[in-house]
This record gives sequence, structure tokens and C-alpha cells, in this order.
Amino acid sequence: MKKMTNKRKKEILKLIDDLHFEFGTKNPIRICKGLEIEIVSADIEMKGLYTEVFSSKLIIFQNLLDGFAKLFVIGHELFHALEHDCEQIRFFREYTGFKTNIYEEEANFFATQLLKDYIPYYQDEIADWEIAEELEKYLSI
Repeated sequence: MKKMTNKRKKEILKLIDDLHFEFGTKNPIRICKGLEIEIVSADIEMKGLYTEVFSSKLIIFQNLLDGFAKLFVIGHELFHALEHDCEQIRFFREYTGFKTNIYEEEANFFATQLLKDYIPYYQDEIADWEIAEELEKYLSI
């Protein structure tokens, strides 16, 4: 599996700094509002997804999520909205042997770094083991 380079990590950290400067927050919900990316909760199996509908950007998250898990998933999908062409990723995943794990790794790194200042406020809420695993992986940089 292809690993994220230090150069790519620095690019992602710069993106976070730029978003924070532009919007005055690291809250992914407020950043999405500023970027006119619609956020909707729905009864879906996956935690979240990013798509485009009639050239409008849309993040859909599982309606069972709240608190930190909701912020993390929205942050993860926000990165896909900003950095990844969802049609291209879908094509690679479905029609080639190309692995899309690097895109997920980048999105998890982005969400972790974007939200690391929020963790102390949600410490008791981080019950989702997958999210906790990603936090542990990327906060020990």
C-alpha cells in the first residue's frame, strides 16, 4: 500500500492553516458553510460520503453520528471535497486495480489534524473505535 509522504503531510497542514485563516475556525461544519458545501444526515450504512449533485458539493453523514464522530466524518469528507475528484476515485476503485487507500489515509490525516484542538472537549465521547484508531495513528507524529 502506498504511504503518505512527509511532503504531502506538509501540504495538508498548510491547507488546514489556509482554511483556518480564511474562515477563522477549524470547525468543519462552519468551513463547509463558508465553502457552500451542503451537509445532510441520512440513514446510510457508511459513516459518510462526499458527492456532487448537479455541480453542487454535498456531504452526507450517517444520522446516528453526533459529537466528535460527526465532526470527524464531516472533516474527512470535507478533505475529499477539496482535494479529490470523486468521479476519478470511483472509476479507479471500480474499474482498475488502483488502490484508493491513500485517499482515505489523507482524509483521515486531514480530519485528525483539523480537529486535534477539539479532542480535549470531546475526550469522553470518542467511543468510535475506528476514529479513535485514526486519532492515535496521526497524533503521534
